[in-house]
Amino acid sequence: MTDTRKSVLITGCTPGSIGHALVLEFHQRGLRVFATARRLEVLDDLRAKGIETLALDVANNESVRAAAARVRELTGGKLDILVNNAGRGYTNPVLDADVSEVEALFAANLFGAMRMVKEFGTMVIAAKGKIVNNGSIAGTIPMPFRSAYGASKAALHSWGDSLRVEMAPFGVQVVNLATGPVLTTMVVNDHVGSGPPGSLYASVFPTVEKVTSDGGKRAMPASQWAKATASAVLKTNSPRWFWKGTGASIVWFLSTFIPRGLMQTISSSMWGLNKLAQELKKKA
Repeated sequence: MTDTRKSVLITGCTPGSIGHALVLEFHQRGLRVFATARRLEVLDDLRAKGIETLALDVANNESVRAAAARVRELTGGKLDILVNNAGRGYTNPVLDADVSEVEALFAANLFGAMRMVKEFGTMVIAAKGKIVNNGSIAGTIPMPFRSAYGASKAALHSWGDSLRVEMAPFGVQVVNLATGPVLTTMVVNDHVGSGPPGSLYASVFPTVEKVTSDGGKRAMPASQWAKATASAVLKTNSPRWFWKGTGASIVWFLSTFIPRGLMQTISSSMWGLNKLAQELKKKA
């Protein structure tokens, strides 16, 4: 018997993640959900609920191709919604950053989404469906110590905007998610500690740790974020950009109406860099 439910595939669905919460929300709404992760066994709880699961590493061409072939076989070549959610975080000053870590960051946050669209794009076109890219408010404003992460998300946003134009003739909608802090394992584990030995920013790291910790405490529950996001995605005409998560609406206002110079001043004060500048002036 042919499955007539709308289908959605979500990357990065490990327990405690945004993707996991989104899987449960779409499943509850009656969609046929394909939940994916690099290791299939971490999805056992979803499989137990009758959700279809697939092993998928967005950083691996063969893995993406194999998953696409399987979904094409299961759905008859159509996919209504593709959610590019898999990604990773990275917090470090530019001067202390490990470039190999930054390359891995871009491989997951940007190139992974590109691989997914390349292999699954024709299935979304066949369904006249939607592509959803999970970005971040960090990609819209200056965010010290998260410059690499923000750059990867800003690139995803820019790519998504261009992708929207390219896919429009085929009846495909593209949604950029500007996600603020959501209570997930990644947010809970986001710590900078005292920073690397000898860092020029050593005096600032306690402030950075406090800002990071406080942000995690105020993070929006993942289920709340998933409910709102699913509603936006399932609209007949989805928004081009959807801002959700703690502080996302404030960041939308700031990034839209506040001059970039003023935003730099705000960021410097929030992360303690203005105090570092004062300390250095006294030593000069």
